[in-house]
Amino acid sequence: MTDLPPKIRTSARRLRYATLVLIAVYELGVLFSAWVLVSGQREAFPALRIEDQGLARWPAAISLLAVGALFGLALLRLGRMLRKVESGAPFEVARDLRGFAFYLFLATLATLLAWPLSQIALAIVNGDAHQLHLEIGSGQVFSLLITALLFLVARLLDEAQRLADDHSQIV
Repeated sequence: MTDLPPKIRTSARRLRYATLVLIAVYELGVLFSAWVLVSGQREAFPALRIEDQGLARWPAAISLLAVGALFGLALLRLGRMLRKVESGAPFEVARDLRGFAFYLFLATLATLLAWPLSQIALAIVNGDAHQLHLEIGSGQVFSLLITALLFLVARLLDEAQRLADDHSQIV
């Protein structure tokens, strides 16, 4: 355990609480959006904009739930990491940081691939002509770069922990 300044622990606690609130709000929004898609009540909620890329209701809802679950898992790993920082173990967060980056990476890939692959699968099942239309925006590219950076930071934290362990054995 490292003696962290109280301000860092307090900041980690506040950020963890904010993350937990964000998880709840985000997941409720995903569940509500999936319900709106499946029930066919889009007209009842004109302020709600759901990107379904032209998919039928069920495949769009399943894709939405899959992406939402992956983002939720990423945020849960972030919450675990912040709890460790709050408890005074800043170098033990590498595993959770890697988990956060991994689920964020999977969520980004799912965002990119879920709808096109669903469209192809439905076209194959229906015997229609199929074509893969992949659209990559700057947000997705940025998210992929951030996940790569987080993997690197996690490796640096692992190395810092190894060095700290080596130095503690010398004394």
